[in-house]
Amino acid sequence: TASAHNAGVTLPRPLGRLKLENLHYCTPGTSQPLLSKIGFGVEPGQTCGVIGASGSGKTTLCRLIVGALRPSLGHVRLDGAEVWNWPSDELGQHVGYLPQQVELFPGTIAENIGRLRDIDSEAVIAAAQFAGIHEMILRMPNGYRTEVGPHGVRISRGQRQRIALARALFGDPPLVVLDEPNTGLDSDGETALFNVLQQLKEQGRTVVLVTHQINLLRTADHVAFIQDGSLSKFGTRDEVLSALNGQPRRIPVAPVIREQIAANEPGNLKAAE
Repeated sequence: TASAHNAGVTLPRPLGRLKLENLHYCTPGTSQPLLSKIGFGVEPGQTCGVIGASGSGKTTLCRLIVGALRPSLGHVRLDGAEVWNWPSDELGQHVGYLPQQVELFPGTIAENIGRLRDIDSEAVIAAAQFAGIHEMILRMPNGYRTEVGPHGVRISRGQRQRIALARALFGDPPLVVLDEPNTGLDSDGETALFNVLQQLKEQGRTVVLVTHQINLLRTADHVAFIQDGSLSKFGTRDEVLSALNGQPRRIPVAPVIREQIAANEPGNLKAAE
């Protein structure tokens, strides 16, 4: 299919309507799918939690959604348009992505948050404030001009994670994909993360949230349970968590997730909202 860019058409800024249609992905050169028959939709203002055991395909799903991988079969659509039909520079403005393995670029904190584009100080600071790290950055040796990356100032894993979160929020993208966003965070960082999730919802953004922490699903409208590369269950948060908690023998779930589901019955999650 010819891309909209090649056809000389500039697509409007999307609202964030995400649709996955019969999604399959095989590693190039192999026929064994890492993901198969994945299909669900997320509307603007909704959060979809993605849970499953390690190695079930959650990170691959995230990379397909943000256009880092191309499906072997099926479609990822953003406001009806195939993700692969968006020019990469435009898609990057519409999709915020926090990968599971965070890497900072060699450069300043401002350059990292601003994705190495020409520095827009107002937008960079707005993203840092949204992520709850503006004050933390100001306390660093050179503030936003502090050099990070392989040869920069040594920062903690949690600080690196929160800078990467600000990078995902930069430019107010309508679709935000977060893969294990609480990795390495202390209690203050987790509180800031939950505030971000609440604000994204209030602002009408579409959020895909991969997590092993069931308590982070308090903002989720729907939950997708991925098992061995397939969509085992999809429904409202309470439906899916209740089903997983009620069928321990029939549905294999990572022990850490099962313990948390048992401790966070849907009623308890609702009471915490």
